[in-house]
Amino acid sequence: MHTSSVRGAVRPRVTTAGTATTTAGPRPGAAAVGPPPGATAVGSPPTLPEPADEPSPHQLFDHACRRLLGCGRAFSDTVADQIRTEVPYYADPVLAPPDLPQSVYKGVRITLEAALDPDRIMDVERYTRELGIRRAEENRPLDEVLHAFRVAGSEVWSGIIGAVERDGLGDQRHLVRVAELVWKSNDRDCVLLADAYRQVAKGVASRHTERVRLILAAVLESRNDPAFIRDAASILNLPPDGRFAVAEIRATPPFGRTPDAVPEIRGMRVLRHTGGRRDVLVAHLGDRPLDALVSALDAGPGMRIGVSPVVQGLENLPRARDMAGLALRTCRGDGEVARLDARLPDGLLISRPDLSAELALRVLRPLYDLEPADRETLIDTLGVWIEKGGSAVQAARHMLCHRNTVLNRLRRFEQITGLELSRPRDLVRLTLAFDALQLLGPAAVLGGADAWDRDVDG
Repeated sequence: MHTSSVRGAVRPRVTTAGTATTTAGPRPGAAAVGPPPGATAVGSPPTLPEPADEPSPHQLFDHACRRLLGCGRAFSDTVADQIRTEVPYYADPVLAPPDLPQSVYKGVRITLEAALDPDRIMDVERYTRELGIRRAEENRPLDEVLHAFRVAGSEVWSGIIGAVERDGLGDQRHLVRVAELVWKSNDRDCVLLADAYRQVAKGVASRHTERVRLILAAVLESRNDPAFIRDAASILNLPPDGRFAVAEIRATPPFGRTPDAVPEIRGMRVLRHTGGRRDVLVAHLGDRPLDALVSALDAGPGMRIGVSPVVQGLENLPRARDMAGLALRTCRGDGEVARLDARLPDGLLISRPDLSAELALRVLRPLYDLEPADRETLIDTLGVWIEKGGSAVQAARHMLCHRNTVLNRLRRFEQITGLELSRPRDLVRLTLAFDALQLLGPAAVLGGADAWDRDVDG
């Protein structure tokens, strides 16, 4: 901040600290801080005026700054102690920056020197910005940094008042004329510090986010080396032996969009890995059931979600991701949230689509020799009958027809295919074949028909 160009004008800055400082104003009863025995003042204090001559506010301020500079580390240590007293974060030996005493000493010295020599203003601004950058890189909370900065400024101002009072230079109330400039200057310093902090913090957060993304991607692959898992757990802030589940979300074109944010679930931490039209959510379940995750997932229009069973330990996340992908492939339409533990037969079919298509082809191929309308009627009836638990009555109600109509269609199916629906093994084959047809589609099933015909003819 620039002050008056009149000789003797003072640079109105009282910054300081191992954090930052805005001045709060003189504190009533603040103890005066004088130089220790044998301390040598920096510079020569101005010749004291005759009692008849009242010193100007700038002369009082100048004299006090020189006296505080002469105190050296004794005064800056007092400022650091006050920071620890008023800011609990800095009183904690684990949390507090280890360079606090050195940072406070440097800040006090630069500030007082700039007050005596306006040409040193840039030094104060440089120190303030460097402090904000350093504290951001250390990931110190900005609120705590600014609090300490203001405490330091208040303590320096109290020291200035105490020096004037102790030396009996004049009425300390005259310093009020300087105080306004000091407060404005310190407010600017706080802004400089906060701006520098936020610029760096934004970059640090971005780098941390990218690091977490890369580590999470590696964990979801086959990187299960124990040393890597321990390091990844520390970076991701996850327990290496915790309970986890993975959800895979797919947006189907053209209108499907994966959600922009992860669901917030009480007692559960969810991380997100994005890739193309698919997002992977890794949920640390803690002691919550899998249902808590599933109920929080919303598969909107153009979306499908597959959820893995619970796995134990970060090293099993690749397996969980595979199972989530398998569950996703069991979805038969948009808007579904598929749990693999509730669709294990479908998972088996999807995991070997070649064998599943072969099974469906061998069981259902005779139906494709029928007229299309006739074939669709039998397939629809079979599907409803299976979904209704093998009840002809329930199937008839659903299809708005007579029970005997359903039974006649089932008997016709038995005649065409040679299966007997009363035999458990035949019923299992039919059910699996029918599910494979629904999951893979007629094209995938019938795609092997030519090869099947060649085998039969050969």
